Amino acid sequence: MAISECRSYRDSRQAIEKLFSLIKAHSLFKAGDKVLVKPNLLAARSPEEAVTTHPSIVDAVLSLLLDLRAKPVLGDSPASGKTLYVARVAGIESVCKKYNVPVVGFDEGVQVRSKEGVYRRFVVAREVLEAESMINLPKLKTHSQMTITLAVKNTFGCIVGSAKQKWHFRAKDRNAFADMLIDLHRVIAPSLNILDAVIGMDGNGPSNGRIISPGFVAGSRDGFALDDSIIRMLKISPRFVPVASRAIRRGIVPYYDVVGDPMTYGQRFTLPATAPLTFVPFGRLLRRLATKFPSISASRCRRCGLCESHCPADAISVDNGAIDYKKCITCYVCQEVCPYDAVVFRRILLGRGGKKR
Repeated sequence: MAISECRSYRDSRQAIEKLFSLIKAHSLFKAGDKVLVKPNLLAARSPEEAVTTHPSIVDAVLSLLLDLRAKPVLGDSPASGKTLYVARVAGIESVCKKYNVPVVGFDEGVQVRSKEGVYRRFVVAREVLEAESMINLPKLKTHSQMTITLAVKNTFGCIVGSAKQKWHFRAKDRNAFADMLIDLHRVIAPSLNILDAVIGMDGNGPSNGRIISPGFVAGSRDGFALDDSIIRMLKISPRFVPVASRAIRRGIVPYYDVVGDPMTYGQRFTLPATAPLTFVPFGRLLRRLATKFPSISASRCRRCGLCESHCPADAISVDNGAIDYKKCITCYVCQEVCPYDAVVFRRILLGRGGKKR
């Protein structure tokens, strides 16, 4: 696990080169290898909004791969929008054109099976399976359901879009969804994970939080080591991060050393309003009372329909600005895909969980 200081994206190449050297990443890729580069392309947002992996990080990684005479291809399955369009708005398409690297959408799924884990069958994008290796490029951001999204969460984008909604409905509980992410990450098994934390996001991420400037990049061959290290550096207890707590409980986090620049984050890292309350002895009743549900802000909503079309539980009606809380599974996909920060959070009293704004 390595950290390299990077206060500006102008220094991305130098910082990524340092990571490659510290963790001996050059040995992972051979001449002629097809290497899938998987950034975070959540939605069509500009680089300055800190929602997607920055194009300068992608540029540095692609150029290093080409220096090794590997054959990179870039792909993802965005939460909202087509891959090529999202990559264009995020500034990544132009980088790929510069190096003549294909941009692919994850549209065709192939079923894969694992012999271990809680969840053992996944429909993964064909391009993921066809590559000799994969570089995972997460963005440092909070996440309304998983508290924070790092290396393990970023591999959820290897699931084709149509199958993602099914997983949100199948693994409704936070811990169940975390177990699914852990098992998926182990199936995908990226060769290298590089975190873009030059600028990132806290608060109500992953698309509508507060932009922060941690000023570093981090890299590891093991995604669980990277996640564990970053969470602790930000002074977040793993108890608040379902993926981290489940990985620790399952004995998946390996022993690791941190090399490179000694970075600290001196500011308060604000968790999302939906972060789990670990001090409450949750039964079903108390969990329902403590849970914050999504609500549509009438003053911010522009009726674009993204929340309604992406809701796995079919609980949202844009026409009347209502959410059916009897159907809502608190996956917070509606808040994740809303480009206008129009989905806010509130607690809903039992017996009053009908259709409301």
